[in-house]
Amino acid sequence: MNDPYSSPQEFNSGRHLVPVRLDDETIIYIEATPLTDGILDDRYIGQNECLSFERVTNTVKSLSQTLVKVWREVQPSKACAEFGLEVGYESGNLSALLVKGSGKANLKITLEWERRESAQDEIAK
Repeated sequence: MNDPYSSPQEFNSGRHLVPVRLDDETIIYIEATPLTDGILDDRYIGQNECLSFERVTNTVKSLSQTLVKVWREVQPSKACAEFGLEVGYESGNLSALLVKGSGKANLKITLEWERRESAQDEIAK
């Protein structure tokens, strides 16, 4: 008998439970949305294959780095950004989709930034 969690399984109106391997080799299961025509294609995700979470984490890193550049330029004393990511997959790859606050996000990311006073700021006081 096949393990029902060794490959994506459809549930909850077209979403799938997908095995994902983290950087430390931990395997977790993520609710993901197929980005193709909605038909699950096991050619891309084999019986024992796990997808890498790296593309999702790289998206978070890129968004974070971009926001920090803006915050450094506009120099607020504090800043906060919150966004949701929905995890989707196609052709054997996970993708992070930026979503509006509709409750559809798989991951809710909150970034907080606070400007540290530099030595020049201290001298100016």
